[in-house]
Amino acid sequence: MGRWSQYDTDEERLPSGMERIGYDADEEIYTFRDSDGSIWQSAPGSRYGQLRRVSGPPAQPERFDQDIDLEGSPPPPYESAEPEVSWRHEMMPLFNWFLVIGLFLLGVFWYLNKAAAGERTVPEVHCSDRAIPYSIRPGDTCWALAENRGVSLDVFLEVNVGLDCDKLGIGETVCLPKNT
Repeated sequence: MGRWSQYDTDEERLPSGMERIGYDADEEIYTFRDSDGSIWQSAPGSRYGQLRRVSGPPAQPERFDQDIDLEGSPPPPYESAEPEVSWRHEMMPLFNWFLVIGLFLLGVFWYLNKAAAGERTVPEVHCSDRAIPYSIRPGDTCWALAENRGVSLDVFLEVNVGLDCDKLGIGETVCLPKNT
């Protein structure tokens, strides 16, 4: 048994004076009667959700007879006093919430795209008269470039001071020592 099961009764969940009088299984709508005799219906699929008035209190008899059996009389006819509320109207706060979240995510992705694709300034390389500029292509490594020029890796790194061989970028310019 649940911890709060004592609050699942009509007496605990309904306003005072309200009693459940019926259930339409086809439309999944509960019907309630108020203390003044007005009829209320629940939203489809919801027992204790928002209620809407279906009809007002019954008309009072012009004279009061002791012989009238109000308990045995049929319930008043259902008349829709209020216009039917559209499901779109009820779901509008949820749609607005999703719109706000969607716009926020769109803004985050736009910002991340702009930040990632920002202008990368490639420093201009000035080679000495002992070296020539070379643009890095896919597959190039410091060792392969030095080996192709016929120099050691130490000489290659002396010409390119501060070069990080692990972070060679395609299109980056390095200086290749001239053959001696």
